[in-house]
Amino acid sequence: MKESVRVGLAQISARLGDIEYNKSQIINSLKIAKNEGAEIVIFPELATIGYGSGDIYLDKVDENLDALAHIVEEAGRIGIWAVVGYVEKDERGFFYNAAALIGEGRIQGRFAKTQLVNYRLFDEKKYFKPGSLLPVFETPFGKIGILISEDVWFPEAARALTFRGAQLIFVLSASPFDRGKVEIWEDFLKVRVLDNILPIVFVNMSGVQEGVTYWGGSAVYSASGKVVKRLKIIETDYDTVTVDLEESKRLRRRDIRIREVRKEILEEVLRAFEEMTRWI
Repeated sequence: MKESVRVGLAQISARLGDIEYNKSQIINSLKIAKNEGAEIVIFPELATIGYGSGDIYLDKVDENLDALAHIVEEAGRIGIWAVVGYVEKDERGFFYNAAALIGEGRIQGRFAKTQLVNYRLFDEKKYFKPGSLLPVFETPFGKIGILISEDVWFPEAARALTFRGAQLIFVLSASPFDRGKVEIWEDFLKVRVLDNILPIVFVNMSGVQEGVTYWGGSAVYSASGKVVKRLKIIETDYDTVTVDLEESKRLRRRDIRIREVRKEILEEVLRAFEEMTRWI
């Protein structure tokens, strides 16, 4: 198993509904990442179609899927892995805010966002079904987990990926700028790292689209909770970072919080949740 992996952070600015433009940005970033020695490159949430509100998700989903197929083909030709945010459509025609794990010229796995949001400009529940699975994917550089934006605001998802053996978690986001937002995200990401003693790579949308400013600030957190790299705020940016996959193993030898989790306590948490829901 590899001791580290070279990860490309592609902090792009995706235009809402401009599939061709977004596809060209993604493919260009794949080429840059390959030239810089990245083994896998991560893109923001809904990178193929853009983030926003409106019936664009009803009209452009098939085009977004065609673009994803082209991206998969190009990634295989270039010889690089990628995690790309897009809109998935199931056999019944329902949509999901999703991420595709791409490698060796095909889609190796898919993840659907579990925690949809509906406040301010967010209107995800109108268009998307929530996912309910938290898979871990085998890759040439270890087991990885994927979360999308608000998924990381809830402790259960990252903990499930940890229990399933994830060595690294990728978080895709399209988070708009607001006062205190950078600090809020910093807190959530660092707590998830420290709770689970494993590294996290966070890639956020950048730029201004449809009057909304996305704050970028993509970052890599080590298993000890240190910020290894922070990308520019608001601006489109790219960097390749080496992520240490061995640090978490070293830290866990002295830290009991993963190896001594008790099933009885997890069951008690579930019972407490069921008790709470009776009163909601």
